[in-house]
Amino acid sequence: MSLPPLIAAVCAAMLLLGSAGPLRAQTSPPAISIAVSRAAFRQGETFRLTLKASDDLKSTTVRFAGRTWPLYATGPRTWLTILGVDPTMPLGKQAVTVEAVTTSDVVVRARREITVTKVAFPSRRVTFDPAIQKLVTPEAVARERHAVQEAQRVRHPDALWEGPLLVPVEGRISSPYGVLSIYQGRVSGFHGGTDIAADAGTPVKAAGRGIVRWAEAIPLSGNTVMIDHGWGVLTAYMHMQEIRVTAGQRVEKGDIVGLVGTTGLSTGPHLHWGLRVNGVNVDPMPWAK
Repeated sequence: MSLPPLIAAVCAAMLLLGSAGPLRAQTSPPAISIAVSRAAFRQGETFRLTLKASDDLKSTTVRFAGRTWPLYATGPRTWLTILGVDPTMPLGKQAVTVEAVTTSDVVVRARREITVTKVAFPSRRVTFDPAIQKLVTPEAVARERHAVQEAQRVRHPDALWEGPLLVPVEGRISSPYGVLSIYQGRVSGFHGGTDIAADAGTPVKAAGRGIVRWAEAIPLSGNTVMIDHGWGVLTAYMHMQEIRVTAGQRVEKGDIVGLVGTTGLSTGPHLHWGLRVNGVNVDPMPWAK
């Protein structure tokens, strides 16, 4: 008995589908997206980059300002990093690129452009007493670098601080961030932090919650404390008269970490307050607003 034409056509189509194997769902290719918190920022400032992926990733590389940057997981298939530049960063449009490899070995890429704008940093001339100037030796410089490297060797993967940072001590800003420093008549580079003049013995407070990574004297910075606040954010407190914390100690915002002094390469009582973000010296004052 012959089948009606419509039924026969449906049966033929089903036979053809069956002979071609089971149907497979169409899947979209893996992708990543990046967002930046600011499209333009000034030398010495920072911005956040957020990365989201449609698939699981086994590796990621963030490139900006001629180097790679770490990423910190903040949720399922979501990461964050904080990028910053110092006064030596070229001006104008700069590319931020991300390359990721999925667990299926598929390479995906994303790119954004940001604009770096100029800051008219002032200059300062400082003449040290011969006894203080003798502190500046290749060995002393190497010791300083070692201390900073040690303080950054372990970076807490989570953000430990909340809200704006606390300015560690009240006083007059005697030298802001970014000042071109001329020591003994020779250019020595930009000032990597903010100097706050205050009476010797004034308590110095932690700018935010964190873990002390360094708490001892170094030749040029004197009695120094460095605190890891997570996500690569590290604050430094230098030239202190006395240190009141120990390495590995957890501190809360406002805890006393030391006393203002004039140790190391210093011409008078003050606190050098520094901020490093994933290895780059940036201006700490915008973080306190």
